[in-house]
Amino acid sequence: MFKNIVIGLALISVVACGSKPRVQLEELEGVLKPSAQHEVIAIEVAGLLENYSYKKVPMNDSLSNIVFDNLLKSMDLGRNYLLQSDIDEFQKYKNTISQDFKKGDLTSPFHIFNVYSNRYLQCMEYALTQVDANHDFESKEDYIIFREKLPYIKTEEELKDQWRKRVKYDLLNLRLSSTGKEDDAEKQKETLRKRYKNIISQAKKTNANDAFQLIMSSLTDAVDPHTTYYNPSFAQAFNEGMSNTFEGIGARLQMENEMVTIKEVIAGGPAFRDKSLRVDDRIIGVAQGNGDFDDVIGWRLDAAVAKIKGPKGTVVRLKIIPAGQELSAQPKI
Repeated sequence: MFKNIVIGLALISVVACGSKPRVQLEELEGVLKPSAQHEVIAIEVAGLLENYSYKKVPMNDSLSNIVFDNLLKSMDLGRNYLLQSDIDEFQKYKNTISQDFKKGDLTSPFHIFNVYSNRYLQCMEYALTQVDANHDFESKEDYIIFREKLPYIKTEEELKDQWRKRVKYDLLNLRLSSTGKEDDAEKQKETLRKRYKNIISQAKKTNANDAFQLIMSSLTDAVDPHTTYYNPSFAQAFNEGMSNTFEGIGARLQMENEMVTIKEVIAGGPAFRDKSLRVDDRIIGVAQGNGDFDDVIGWRLDAAVAKIKGPKGTVVRLKIIPAGQELSAQPKI
């Protein structure tokens, strides 16, 4: 039986590798590409969802539309990175993504992810240059951080202006939470430099498995929000949680606009018993025991979760911005 499975997977791999990909991904540094294993898994998952899940959802253009929208939302929910021209270019893949899963062709979602990753790094590197720029805190400007209900930004100049305002907004929030000492201004800039450099460093560590996790989640969420694909590192974290080897705060977390956000408080967990966390609260700092707080804005989700979790009995302190409040609000601990 095992021999038959191995032969079957080998044949699937040959078929997947022999198909003409929808997008020719460039052989450049930083361009992520799906592995042969990713292609095989995509075929298998698509087959399971189509033939064996309780819904038996066909891989067609209707499902592809949902997968496409899920993918964009999971990357750039706040519409702060991708341009309208990027979205226009992606439209040619909107009706074919799920059908491509059946063939093991992941080139179009990987292409979308690569464009997003490049925009993300461009924005963060530009933001870093703006930390020491002159910002007029007396002038009145409008800045909208959550732009999910607004159109995508049209030009690179508009995108730069959005990020100039983002830096000014971040500095202003740090100023509002300062002690009023003379050297606070430079300390605030250093805090922001460190935050942005950490975000850039974390972003550069993104690998093909990270992209694949996000892409497969976009597919499984389109079929059933309660069905999730886990890559090995996510599966390990899940198994640890189920076996109680390590304990967390008892909440489902998700990254939204560079912030770890509470999306569900799990019944029976520490947060549920303590009643200190609510859905859409944002975690901006984590400390183990009596240690100093680490600013976790911009951290990879797995890195933030690793900081939060620990052996049973570990004391973890969190800095929380309550749901619905601005980042300038006084965080609760």
